This record gives sequence, structure tokens and C-alpha cells, in this order.
Amino acid sequence: MSSHDIIIVGAAPAGSLAALVLARTGHRVALLDRAAFPRAKVCGNCINPSAWEIWQRLGLTESYAALPHRELTGFDIHCEGRLLYQHHFRPPQRGPRAIARDLLDDWLRREAQNAGAEFFPETTVTEVDPQNGVIQTARGKFSGKLIFGADGRNSLVARQSGLMPPPRRCHRVAWQTSIPAPPGLDDHAHMHVFEEGYFGYCRYSPTHAVISMVLDSRRTQDPLLLMRRFFPRFEQQEWLRMNPITRAPARTGAARVWLLGDAARVVEPFTGEGITFALSTGLLAAEAALTGLARNDLAAALAGYARGHRQLYRRRAWVNTLLRWTLTTPSYPVRLLRKVDLLPGLASFLSHRVHATT
Repeated sequence: MSSHDIIIVGAAPAGSLAALVLARTGHRVALLDRAAFPRAKVCGNCINPSAWEIWQRLGLTESYAALPHRELTGFDIHCEGRLLYQHHFRPPQRGPRAIARDLLDDWLRREAQNAGAEFFPETTVTEVDPQNGVIQTARGKFSGKLIFGADGRNSLVARQSGLMPPPRRCHRVAWQTSIPAPPGLDDHAHMHVFEEGYFGYCRYSPTHAVISMVLDSRRTQDPLLLMRRFFPRFEQQEWLRMNPITRAPARTGAARVWLLGDAARVVEPFTGEGITFALSTGLLAAEAALTGLARNDLAAALAGYARGHRQLYRRRAWVNTLLRWTLTTPSYPVRLLRKVDLLPGLASFLSHRVHATT
């Protein structure tokens, strides 16, 4: 059995950031992931400007700034092909960026390893013992004082620890693909809303753009058909798929298991804040764990993490809640927007709440 202070399941932003913070203080950290890195992931590739505060706090600003990226200069909202709203960001003083997720996640994973975390790729968790802090994998057992579940919205750690809420059918499915950037594509993020769902696309490198789509599977399950409605010459692509898009929040933790990122709570992809929430929860959990380990009081540390987690989402998640309510039944706002141009005022307000640059 491999013994560590903290076992982190999932090496996406939440898990890798937590591993980085904990390993820097000399704690023995095992970072497990079922995939081999780098790996692709369903994502819009947009990093909210609020992430800069986290990079600066951890001394990662220069390293992050050096990643291949595109500066996002604004975003547009279209309804059934009609431009309804356009927002221009201030000059890119630490503004939003588009970065391929395989590059971002692999960078954070490497930073965690450089800090001293042990990385175990292609390691699938098969069983979790939350009372004793033991994880069973195909590569053997891992034991720790704490287990962090950062393994996404379908978290096995959450399910096996009794933290996952009762299952609820979600008919919305996310699709993502990359394409050669069309000639003349600017550096805006372009969002299109229609009755079956929505999609967004933006340039994330000099040569390529990412397309992310959320569809109601009861109405259509073919992203290619939707793309050809807006871009008739759109060619067949290989798509990544993810479900569910939304899910009730899980319990933050119990016994020796704490949940981070999407394993704990899922936000609406439309706002592009998912990665920032993941990073923030990874930082919150790591700092709470450091206090609990130092004082030998993990129960109080978990209570503190749970409070911080609630406060984090209370401050910002109302925007996601509003959008989720709207976008879960997009036919209603779409029908309204056909007749009345109400969106620009609302979009302007939300854009300054979500995408304000510093």
C-alpha cells in the first residue's frame, strides 16, 4: 500500500492546484488520474480574468502568461443567427484568454509535480473507503489522511462516499470539437442561442478554433446538423461528448473525503466560469487542509472548507442559476427575443459581472 498525507483523484485544474499548494508545504501528495496526460477535454477553452488573482497569489503569473493562447477581446451573442449584443473587453491587461485545455491541464499538472506531488496517470479508482482514507486502484492501494475527489461531475469518489445527490435525469449534452480557424475569425467569443440549446466558438491558437455546444437530446443528438444550419459547409468532425450538464450540488465532504470542482458543484458552461470555480475550490480545500493537518483537527477544517465553498458560490453562482433556468428551456427566451430586443440590457449587466477585466 502506498501511503501519503493527501490523495487527490483527478488532475484537472481543481485537483492539480490543490496538489501544488499542498506539496509546496512538504506534504506527501498523490495525484491520480485515469487518463494519460496531455489529454483533450470537453471545454470552451476560455479562462475568466478572475483566474489572474490565483496565478499571482501562487507565483504562477509568468508561467501562465507564457502558455500558447489567444487574448479574447470581446464576445457576441446571437439569437438564431441575428446579432443581439456585442461586448468589447478593455485592452488585455490580464484579461480573458483562450487556451487549449490539454495545454492548461498539463501545465498545472507539471507545476504540481515540480512542487513535489507524485503523479500517477492511467490510474483508475475502483473503490473508496472514506472512513479509513483508502483508495483501491488497478495499480494497488493508496492510503492518506485525506482524500480529495476532483474527478468531475460524474465523480466516482462522491458516489462511493455517499456524497452524491440522488440522480436526476438531465437531457442536455455537451459537445466539443476543434476546427481550422475560418478566415477572418476575430478574437471574440461568439455565442449562439437557439431553441435546441446553444453553442459558442472562439479562436484559441493562430490556426484553430474550438466549438462547444449544449443540446437538448430530446430534440436532437447530432451536433453536425445544428452546425450546418448556421454554417452550411461545415465538415464532419470528431466530437467529444459530456453529460450531465447540470446536477444538484453534492455534499462538500464527510469523514476523510472532500469534494472539489465539478465533483462538488456544477455551473452552467455558458458563462465560462467553470475553470475559475474549479481553481478556487482547489485553493480553498488545500488551505483548509493545511490548517486541519497542522492542528490535527480535520473535522473543523472540513467545516471551514464547507463554509468557504458556500460563500464562494453564493457570491457568483446566482448568474449561473439565472442562466441555467433560462437555457434549460431555451425555446421560451428565443420566442420572446424574436419579438422584443430585451437581451442587450441584461447581457450588458451580466457581462460586467462575469467578464470584467482588472
